[in-house]
Amino acid sequence: MNKQIWTMAAAGLMILSACGGNNAKTANTNDTQPKGKKEWTAYGEAFKPAKGEVANMKALGKKMASDGGAEGSFKAEIVQTCTKMGCWMSVKGPADDTIMVYMKDHAFFVPLEGMEGKQAVIQGKAYFDTVSVDMQKHLLEDAGAPQAEIDAVSEPKFEMAIEAAGVMIADVNEN
Repeated sequence: MNKQIWTMAAAGLMILSACGGNNAKTANTNDTQPKGKKEWTAYGEAFKPAKGEVANMKALGKKMASDGGAEGSFKAEIVQTCTKMGCWMSVKGPADDTIMVYMKDHAFFVPLEGMEGKQAVIQGKAYFDTVSVDMQKHLLEDAGAPQAEIDAVSEPKFEMAIEAAGVMIADVNEN
C-alpha cells in the first residue's frame, strides 16, 4: 500500500512540475558544468558531461551522416527559442543550418526570450525526421513569423532534430 501512495505522489509531482513551466530548471555551479568560467543554468534532467564527451555540431553532423542517429551531449549556439512555451529551440547546426531541439515529452521548458547567441549543452538523442506542413506552420507561429512565411509552407521537409532530456544554457540571467 505504501508503494502505491509513493507512486501516486511521485506522479502528481511530475504532472505539477510539467505544468509549471520553467520551475523544472535547476541552477548549477561552475564545478559541475562544462569547462570554462561561465555560469550555467540547467533545465530538465540533470546531467554532468564528462570531459571530452560533449560533441560539437560538426562532430554531430559526421556521426549523423555515418550512423543516422546519435545519443549524448551536444554543444551548440542557440538561434531562437519558442516564444509561447519554451518547448523547443533552434540551434546552429553542422553546416551553419538550424537544428530543432524539442524538450522531451514537454517535461521542461527553456526561457522564452533572450537566449539567442548563448551557448547550450544538450543531453539527448539526435535523429532525422520528416516534418509535416502542419508542424512547420505551428513552429513558425510559435516563433512569431509573418503570416506570409507561414502560408508559404507547402511541403513536408526532412531534417535533423534533437530530443532533449536536459539542457544547460550559459550565462542565463533570469529575474
